[in-house]
Amino acid sequence: MTRDLRKVADALPGAASRHGLQLISASVGGADGLRAALSPDQYDAEAVAQLAAACGARILYGDLDHFDAGEFDVFPADDEDEPALLTGDSADNGVPAALRQRADKLLAAARRHADALEAVRIAFVVEGVVHEWEMSAAWADDLNAQHEVLMDDLQQARYERPEADEPDPLDVKRLAGLLQKMPAIISAGTFSQRRDAAEEAFPPPNGDDDWHHRRLLQQALTLAQQAIAQDAADIYRTIENALDDTAARLLSQGILDDVHDAPARRIVTTDFLTELTGGHRPKPRTVTLLLGRPAVKDFLTTQKAAAKIQTQQALPL
Repeated sequence: MTRDLRKVADALPGAASRHGLQLISASVGGADGLRAALSPDQYDAEAVAQLAAACGARILYGDLDHFDAGEFDVFPADDEDEPALLTGDSADNGVPAALRQRADKLLAAARRHADALEAVRIAFVVEGVVHEWEMSAAWADDLNAQHEVLMDDLQQARYERPEADEPDPLDVKRLAGLLQKMPAIISAGTFSQRRDAAEEAFPPPNGDDDWHHRRLLQQALTLAQQAIAQDAADIYRTIENALDDTAARLLSQGILDDVHDAPARRIVTTDFLTELTGGHRPKPRTVTLLLGRPAVKDFLTTQKAAAKIQTQQALPL
């Protein structure tokens, strides 16, 4: 699915109108009760609006979230109320120069996106169940993941843990190899989702405060994420070099047989490619290239013609 959030936000009124929904600007999330999360890898905004209408909803709630770069300023220069993490004689106390440099670099990167659109959320309610859909910018996911890791490293630096407490690099590499092959880790869309899946698969043996285990998992997950990204790039490079073969497989499995609109075709094609690659989600360009192959276009032309004939035959004489 596209990550151009401004286009998604601008298209929401039209999508709601096309499906007979009233779009209301409101905060999405936070309430108790039954909730269903609609994955942006399976739905785009148009598909969510279509689903809402099909389920009988009349209102679509929309919420735009803008990026706050100020949250990344962990060493405020002139703020007397420093974060609890950095209290002491000075903000430099117990903080290695390398960590400060990382913090400065991350803050500079965050400021380049100050007040930019970070996430688009929409929701509708059917029979008391809140159906939520959120799409966030890839750069925001990356910056927030880096911020989480940085804050954890800063917290550990304040405790002045000895190097002997650091995980064995061989243990990190071994765990990274396991994480790299886990479907839940591969298919997760963000670092936070991968971290949650990793923590569920490998819970701390000595309780939630097991610093050594958390550190091991964090380092292993960072390595695994790099390897997963490389694996995905290699796999989809191979697929894009043999699109006609992949298109033949798509058609032979009947993936598009009962799908008659563009948003739904992209959803089922994304699912097909994700399953084909063992959980690696395709980039939008791969889906577009695959659906644009001659064999697929010929199939869609034939499908539309058949649907038109059926409609004509169904009309009263």
